[in-house]
Amino acid sequence: MGKEIEVSVVVPVYNVEKYLRKCLDSLLNQTLESLEIIIVNDGSTDASQLIIEEYAARYPEKISAYQKENGGLGEARNFGVREARGKYIGFVDSDDWIDPKMYQSMYEMTKQGHDIILCDFMVVQDGWESGHVAKGFRGESFTPSQIVINSMDPATACNKLYAKKFFDLLTFSSDWYEDIGTTPIYMSYANSIGYLEFPMYYYRQRQHSITYSVDERTKGVINSWQRVLDNACERYKSEIEFAVYKSITTFIEFKPEFADDFLEYAKDKQLIFSRNPYILDEIKSNRIVNLLNKKLIPKKIHYFWFGDGPKSELIQKCIQSWGKYAGDYELIEWNESNCNMEENVYVKEAYEAKKWAFVADYFRIKVLFEQGGFYLDTDMELTGRIDALRLHSAFFAFELKAIVQAGIFGAVQGNSLMGKWLHTYDNEHFLNPDGTRNISLTVVKRLTTLMEKDYKIKLNGETQLLKDNIKVYSANILTIDIYDGHNIAIHHYDASWWDVKDGVSYKNQILIDYFSKDINSSYSPEIEEVVNRYKNIIHTYETTLSWKITLPLRKLGALLRWLRKV
Repeated sequence: MGKEIEVSVVVPVYNVEKYLRKCLDSLLNQTLESLEIIIVNDGSTDASQLIIEEYAARYPEKISAYQKENGGLGEARNFGVREARGKYIGFVDSDDWIDPKMYQSMYEMTKQGHDIILCDFMVVQDGWESGHVAKGFRGESFTPSQIVINSMDPATACNKLYAKKFFDLLTFSSDWYEDIGTTPIYMSYANSIGYLEFPMYYYRQRQHSITYSVDERTKGVINSWQRVLDNACERYKSEIEFAVYKSITTFIEFKPEFADDFLEYAKDKQLIFSRNPYILDEIKSNRIVNLLNKKLIPKKIHYFWFGDGPKSELIQKCIQSWGKYAGDYELIEWNESNCNMEENVYVKEAYEAKKWAFVADYFRIKVLFEQGGFYLDTDMELTGRIDALRLHSAFFAFELKAIVQAGIFGAVQGNSLMGKWLHTYDNEHFLNPDGTRNISLTVVKRLTTLMEKDYKIKLNGETQLLKDNIKVYSANILTIDIYDGHNIAIHHYDASWWDVKDGVSYKNQILIDYFSKDINSSYSPEIEEVVNRYKNIIHTYETTLSWKITLPLRKLGALLRWLRKV
């Protein structure tokens, strides 16, 4: 291995026996001859080391293999850099693969005076061979300022080739998201950066990778932001500050579980962010959120239980689901002991009539207006984490296309919509003068009317963002589960799904409404797929199981046959 090496490629390895061969084969197939492959096994406990030894024995002129105790991706990369002999260094994650001409193409561009080269990449779901193209540069124009501004989107080290000199400046950190704390610094010091506007790196998207993990170590990105602010080239100070600000807004949406920590960091940096010309211009033009005055919906779940009756098995199951998916939220039960039944005549009359739901209608609005948080009906089951809902000033969900439900919603403290909704109960009576009950103007009707009048909601059942950052979600997300992978809450409507002798239950009615289409329109491919999936399941079960077992599925089959006629 005495020949001159132009490019060293560092491959950190940790428990990737399933993917490693494809990665190494793509490196061995590179058209660039003067290339070495440095494999660093970062304490793998699977068969990765056996694969490494096999390849190192077969290709000793190309591969140098090393083992170390587990220390994380950053440390493994640093180890490989120390062993590298090339003039330029690249990185490939061991579950990814690359185009045969990637490093040849990048190396040729270095001859134009560039000391960093980047390319587009292909994002491929695990198990697939092709995917969608992701741009390696996402700015308006490929200028030095725009390059630095967009250096964290994406910040990945793997679609780039670096002159070795950058690693004398600083090395990768040991935190998660070490790319974010390193790549932007290198790019701020680069004399010239080249861009191959073509996907040559294949990034495998795995559900259990760092990117998709819910782990406290995610907060290590805060250290990366600070590292960039402290170490980037002073010439691009304003651009780097803007890059960090944009990254914070991205992570608040990308990892909402840690939004409080990210927002706290942004507000700690208020002095620099509030003076940055790029940030001020973007906020003024409404192209980016103002983090410095942003509020998150509090981590509180409010529910009501009047009458002191026992909680059914369904209700207990639903409340348990809150603990599973929102275990770090404060759970607050409201009942006669902490609600003043005398404060509103409507409430007083409804309580005396033992109409607990109507009592809760008023208090659910009042509590969220005064304290903020989430309201959940006791028959609302969570099926996923709800953190992303906190990013809006208030959120709601459609029940039917023309109705916004009140079984799950949330708001920041003092939200103006909540105040307007609450005021609809001023001077209201639950009992009419003739003794009948005033139940026609329901809490749902009050809400839907208000949103249509003051917030211009489109009553079409589709997810939409209204003014004042109020989000309304489609029914498949927060009302019913149609098994499209988007649901995070199911409203059980007192377990009435199949408990109907004639006609269809209310939950069935919601399904009918959700899948129904306007005249001259057609199902989207996603909905068509769901409908066909149900049809196949129903056909199988109806032809193989007993009448008693298939009764629910035959009801669903009738529903879907009706849908085909709509």
